[in-house]
This record gives sequence, structure tokens and C-alpha cells, in this order.
Amino acid sequence: MEANDGAYQQNIETTKTKNKNFSNGLITIISVAGFILLALGTIIFLYNQNQNLKEKLSEYQAVPMATQTTSPTPQAEILDGPVISSPSARSKIKSPLKVTGTVPAGWMFEGVFPVKILDSKQNVVAQAQAKEVEPGSWQNGNPVDFTTTLTFKAATGSGTLVLENDNPSGNPENIKTFEVPITF
Repeated sequence: MEANDGAYQQNIETTKTKNKNFSNGLITIISVAGFILLALGTIIFLYNQNQNLKEKLSEYQAVPMATQTTSPTPQAEILDGPVISSPSARSKIKSPLKVTGTVPAGWMFEGVFPVKILDSKQNVVAQAQAKEVEPGSWQNGNPVDFTTTLTFKAATGSGTLVLENDNPSGNPENIKTFEVPITF
């Protein structure tokens, strides 16, 4: 009977091990199945969201917006260099000298550009920054009205009023100058 009891005990142990292995396998199968169902649910949800978004976007139509266009002024069409209103060429100047005029688009940066007076030996007699008359107008792509006042000591003879475009890049190929002969 002891032999039967030993075989019986061994049979019970084998059954427990099989049940334990079966339970572990069943848990693994259920876990994998749950993960697959969760992944499929996520994919279906995202697909539906994408389809809804596409449907909503298709309802929107591009509405052409009215754009304001301006025709260039006659001055803008012919202005390829500065136009000096005051002083006129070869005029006799004295200090303080008010300089006014218009420069083409691109001559100013931050609404200013340099102006100087040179004597007949090319020495700088005075220099200043010309400023846009209408703030912000240097950015609109059209010619810009400017003004500046230069103060200098009395000089004699002839000289030159020199306007230089503001060249923040420093590239020599971007330098532009405009000269007006003057007398002191």
C-alpha cells in the first residue's frame, strides 16, 4: 500500500505541476491577446480620428482674399538714383545746411543713411545721418523722402555733398553714392 501511496503522491505532484504550467501558459496567452486587442483598438481609434479630420478639412474651401495693390507713382517709376530737393547743384551753402530729397528703395536701413560734405581736397567738412520723413517708410519698397541738417565751420571754395546708401552688409558691391557739387 505504501507503493500505491508513493505513486499516488507522485501523481498528485505531477498534476499540480501540469496545472501550474497550464495556468502560466493561460495567463501568457490572455496577456498577449489583451495587448493585441488594445493595439488594434488604438489603431482603429486613430484611423477614425484621421478620417474625421480629413472630412472636416475637406469642408473648408480656400477663400480668395482681396489684396490691395498700389500702382507706382510716376516718381517711383523714374527714380533710379536720389533726387535732391535742396540744396541745388552748384549752389552756395552755409551752416547749418538743411538737405532734403528722395532716395530709391533700398538706400536706407533702419530709416537712415549717411550724408557728408567734402571740401575740394576730399576732406570731410561735416557728416550726419539723413532720416526718413515718414517713420517706417523705408520698409515699403518705394522711394523714401528724407531730411538732415549738417553743421560745419565756415569754408571757402568748392566741395561736394555726398549721399551714400546705408550698407549694413559691408559688401563693396552694394555701395552706392550720389554726389552734388556745391560751393562754400
